[in-house]
Amino acid sequence: MKLTILTPLAALAVTACTSIEMADTGESVPQSAIASYDEGWPAEFSGRTVEIVTRDGTLNVVNLAPDGTMTIIPELSLDVVKGKWGTRGDKVCINFAPRGEECWDSAAVIAANGDFVNLTSDRGTNLKVRLLNEHEEEEVDASG
Repeated sequence: MKLTILTPLAALAVTACTSIEMADTGESVPQSAIASYDEGWPAEFSGRTVEIVTRDGTLNVVNLAPDGTMTIIPELSLDVVKGKWGTRGDKVCINFAPRGEECWDSAAVIAANGDFVNLTSDRGTNLKVRLLNEHEEEEVDASG
């Protein structure tokens, strides 16, 4: 389990994130025991945007920035969610509070060439995911 501590920056109302890995016992895990993401980010995802449809039909737009940060724009909320993303082998992983880390097969999303793919995460979450094309990404940038 990962606990993310959010620290507000008073004047700007911006948050910075610090992650601490917690064992199921509630004890913190030594930094040396935490698996890191692979070096670099795959070109297929770096700087790209994906649409994610949850089991209840909610649509979220997720930007995977080249620096490993992630922004989720939820359909039913004005609150943007910030977190981190990276890869472990053939999995794309996202990590944000309060959810924690979750990983999915990345090859299926790339192979679908912009079509929705049904995925199940390493935590059992079922989602429909698709990678937006450049034109669609421009429309998302212009609207938000």
